Amino acid sequence: MSGLNVLRSLEVAGWVACLGDPHPSAVVEVFSTITSPVFSEVVVVLEGRGVWLPREVELFKILRTMSKIRPFKLVFLLEDPSSHPGELMRILDSENTSGFLDFLDSPPTIRTA
Repeated sequence: MSGLNVLRSLEVAGWVACLGDPHPSAVVEVFSTITSPVFSEVVVVLEGRGVWLPREVELFKILRTMSKIRPFKLVFLLEDPSSHPGELMRILDSENTSGFLDFLDSPPTIRTA
């Protein structure tokens, strides 16, 4: 890519359910090409039933790597209408307490579709 210069957010679907799709290094590579002065957020789309985030640190390692390239706000988008934002907030609070989100300047945002 020759530089994404009008992008406000990068939305990544299917990342949490299986960190191999899309491949994390591809996400970081695309992220590193963003040159837009209006870019502000990475949106992780959570699909399927319920809320699930890996307890393993791989997702958070990748996000930390991305934050070293350029700062961003982290947004989780719940696409399943039966998902409960409160459940995700409890999970994120736990991850934050563990230090996995300490690279962020502000707490993650949760949106529902």
